[in-house]
Parts: sequence; C-alpha cells; structure tokens
Amino acid sequence: MSSENYQPLAAPGRQGLYDPANEHDACGVAFVATLRGTPGRDIVRSGLTALENLDHRGAVGAEENTGDGAGILTQVPDAFLREVADVELPAPGAYAVGLAFLPGPQSGAEAAEDAVSRIEAIAAEEGLDVLGWREVPTDDSMIGPMARSAMPTFRQLFVADGAGRRTGLDLDRQAYRLRKRTEHEVDVYFASLSARTLIYKGMLTTTQLEPFFPDLSDERMVSQIALVHSRFSTNTFPSWSLAQPF
Repeated sequence: MSSENYQPLAAPGRQGLYDPANEHDACGVAFVATLRGTPGRDIVRSGLTALENLDHRGAVGAEENTGDGAGILTQVPDAFLREVADVELPAPGAYAVGLAFLPGPQSGAEAAEDAVSRIEAIAAEEGLDVLGWREVPTDDSMIGPMARSAMPTFRQLFVADGAGRRTGLDLDRQAYRLRKRTEHEVDVYFASLSARTLIYKGMLTTTQLEPFFPDLSDERMVSQIALVHSRFSTNTFPSWSLAQPF
C-alpha cells in the first residue's frame, strides 16, 4: 500500500513533512527545561507529571503492577547529594555519580559486595578514585511479584579523576570506560555514571517511579532539565536494565 493511500484511524492526510505512513507504536518521551539559568524543584515535578501522563505510551505485563519501564534524567543534584551521601565530594563537575544495579538478594548475600570490589578494582585501573557508595532508598511495596523477583540492589557510586585534572565532559569520558567495562566484566549495569546528569529508572510503571525512589520526592532534588521515558517493550523482554534507553 502506498503512503498516499494509507490512512490510520484519526490521523490527518499527508501534508508538508507529515506522512501518515510513518505512524507506529512506540514508547513515550517528554522533556522539560527552563531558560532562567537556575535549577528548580518545579522542573523535576513537571517532568514527573509529564511521565505520569505518558502512562498510555508504556505497557505492563500480566500483572498490572509490573511495568515495562519508566525513568527520569536530571542534572546532578549536587546540593541534595552532599546532604544525603556520607561521601566527601569535590566541587560540582569534579565528581561523577551514577546508579548501579548490583546483584539483588536472589543472587546471594555476598554477590553485591563482590561486585563492588571488582568495580573498585576496575576504577583504579582507569585512573579513577572511588569516593564512596550510597545506598539508594527504595519502596517496593507497590511493584508486582515479577518485577520484585528480578529487582537488583541499588547503590550510587561516586568517583573522581585520580589525578584531579578531569572535570565535566572529560570526566564523563573517563567514567564511561568504567561503566562499559563494568557491564562486560562484572555484569553490573549502570543506569548512568556522569558528572553532569543522573538517572533513576526501573522496571516500573509511570506512576510507580517516584514512590519507588523516594529521592525523587525530596524538595532538594532540583534540575534545569528533566527527560522522562515510558517504555513499551515491543522487541525485547522487560528487564530492570532495559527499562529506559537513555
């Protein structure tokens, strides 16, 4: 069927750069930002509201409380992290932070600690100083048995350039090597590891993300940007690591 004759339900006809033949099912994405030059709680809140309104773009499994995935990307909330993490942090931009999906309880009591040791060894090889780890608070009371059975252990890793020279994008490049080596050599996934942005995500529905990660409800969690995603798992099985393609 040619694009000229294709007319999906409720779609307008072909016009300008628009062609109804390109209509297809997909995930939902929204972006909120401010031009005022200062981070705010309102941007994070607007992002989370947009995510909840993308519920129709995501999917759930046989269990209504097991979602295909949802998440949010913000700027690194430096002031918040300095207050909640028992870590001595250098200046903003001089450290990278990221959410690690360590082995969960189903993998055994020692699996997470073994992974931490191996990650720290790789960090040293990459010229990065491990400043510390933070246990990320979670509330899994609302998620389904399928999501809970595969749930990892959540910790945030803080690293800095061992030589004290790299910051910002240069530090991100250095941290990227640690993140990718960790995925391949330790089988541990990082949702992000950056001096500039931070991601919270999971095998969750759009309304579960904020209550699952109480950090997101904290008034100190501020940003100038918020990028959110609601996943419809069309060609892969849902999983915690694939919950969001940032």
